[in-house]
Amino acid sequence: MTSPLLPIALRSAPISHGAWEYWRPTGSGIVELGTVLGLDVALPPHFHAEDQLTFVLSGRRRFVIGDDVLGIASGQGWHIPAGTPHRSLSEPSEVVCINIYTSPGEYATRDLLSSLARHWRRRGQLDWADLMIIAEDHRCFAGNRVNPTAGHMGGEPWRTVGQAAHHAGMSREGYSRQFRKRHGMPPHAYWLLEKLNAARRLLRAGDSIAAAAAETGFSDQSHLGRCFRRAFGVTPGRYRAG
Repeated sequence: MTSPLLPIALRSAPISHGAWEYWRPTGSGIVELGTVLGLDVALPPHFHAEDQLTFVLSGRRRFVIGDDVLGIASGQGWHIPAGTPHRSLSEPSEVVCINIYTSPGEYATRDLLSSLARHWRRRGQLDWADLMIIAEDHRCFAGNRVNPTAGHMGGEPWRTVGQAAHHAGMSREGYSRQFRKRHGMPPHAYWLLEKLNAARRLLRAGDSIAAAAAETGFSDQSHLGRCFRRAFGVTPGRYRAG
């Protein structure tokens, strides 16, 4: 079978805008791979339960993390740790980009991205076999893994901000201010994204959209679908089919 990454890396014909695709490799510590092609690659503030390694094959990606705008050019990569809120911007020229999602601390991310960049400079392309070899060369032993989100303030998803504030021994306004300062978004937005990441895990495991919606507290699968597409740029059905 032809690798999905090879034709994307070499493609010169016009490409559809904002087209996200996902693959889940077997025999690897990689949770999933995402590729995006086009101009409209903007996504609203969100985060992932996994480490995200973004590597740009063509064009440029820009992310807003906190107050900083980060630009990643062709042949470059960046690591966004698990649980880090970020958003991406649309671009004036077409983008081809790979996102690698891994369990926190599963890979030596800095060295992995450096190896991908060296390979890209030498070969000018990146196919599936090369990606897997490079990734597995930088997989950490279990005893050396770290969890960069240890101590994260997400905590239990209380039903209301008032309940969470009471549990923390703070006023509602004070809790919301501290939460936004630490996470870059208000509590309700953060908890919604926690639910959406839980739905991602269920869909990857093969649960139906309706079951994932019910398990994660959405009113129905349409509600999950609207929120999921807005946050991740793809419908739950298309994501699950990956």
